[in-house]
Amino acid sequence: MTSNVEVYPLIMEPSFRYGQSTPWGGHALKEKYGKHAPEEITGESLEISTLPGHESRVTNGAYRGKSLQEVFTAWGDWLTGKRGKTFPLMLKILDAHQCLSVQVHPDDAYAMKHEGKLGKSEAWYILDAAPGARLVYGIDTRGEKLDDIVEAGRLEECLHWVEVKPGDVFYIPSGTIHALGSGIQCYEIQQSSDVTYRFWDWNRVGKDGKPRELHTRQAVSVSKAEPLSRMPETEKTACEGGEITRLVCDPHFRLDAVDVDGTWTLPSGRMQFLTPTVPCTLQWGTHSHELTAYRSVLVPARMENVSISGHGRILVSSTL
Repeated sequence: MTSNVEVYPLIMEPSFRYGQSTPWGGHALKEKYGKHAPEEITGESLEISTLPGHESRVTNGAYRGKSLQEVFTAWGDWLTGKRGKTFPLMLKILDAHQCLSVQVHPDDAYAMKHEGKLGKSEAWYILDAAPGARLVYGIDTRGEKLDDIVEAGRLEECLHWVEVKPGDVFYIPSGTIHALGSGIQCYEIQQSSDVTYRFWDWNRVGKDGKPRELHTRQAVSVSKAEPLSRMPETEKTACEGGEITRLVCDPHFRLDAVDVDGTWTLPSGRMQFLTPTVPCTLQWGTHSHELTAYRSVLVPARMENVSISGHGRILVSSTL
């Protein structure tokens, strides 16, 4: 169902995960990325989200103060460009002051059968990283069965670690064993799902002295037991007003980096999430809005003639 209100770009205010939900979080979301996090120690800024309990909200126009789910209910496929009852994607910025748990996500078929939800594939773009920072990207079983390794308590020694730097990209399809390491902030585009199976949490305990729940049986069932290769060289395409770098193309989403130098007009026909890494100007029709760095915007699929003016990198995630 669509409303009588003309669709327009939605400038979003994120929801946050903090405290015991993200014991690994740090200070960077507030201090470096300008987020209005409710606590100093915050792990996740859910920039564009319809996740129940963590819905981002609109800060401009006729739907100011409304949740993204309310807008989706009103606009439907005018917003997403796709028919369906579920909003398809979610965008986050994460601050890993400590290592996240080692985890894995199921594919759609397994998640629907066992959880009644979509599965999750995702991609990371490294915004910043301390010197020598690393993350877990797959596992090297050395020919052994994963369940034997887990049973013997040797999962940690088989994890495949990769050193990272700002601008690195990691594609994490469902079934990939992964974990952000300490000292990393990243942009994450993913399917709109919260199904996560926790393999290992470094013997970490909460304020109550108890370890967080593990989901070992499910994690073993859905994991692809292999190390992964780094992303290949990306394809760059010149366009009017800048250059587009294709970073990831998954069946559920696409991630591009657009280096704007002047005015770049967005392609139309699909929903797009824009996250500038520098201040810039968003323009549509007779309207314009000055965006600060790392303020995310949702451009509905039905919109045309939306542009960005400025000089610097814009991260663009979209439906296919």
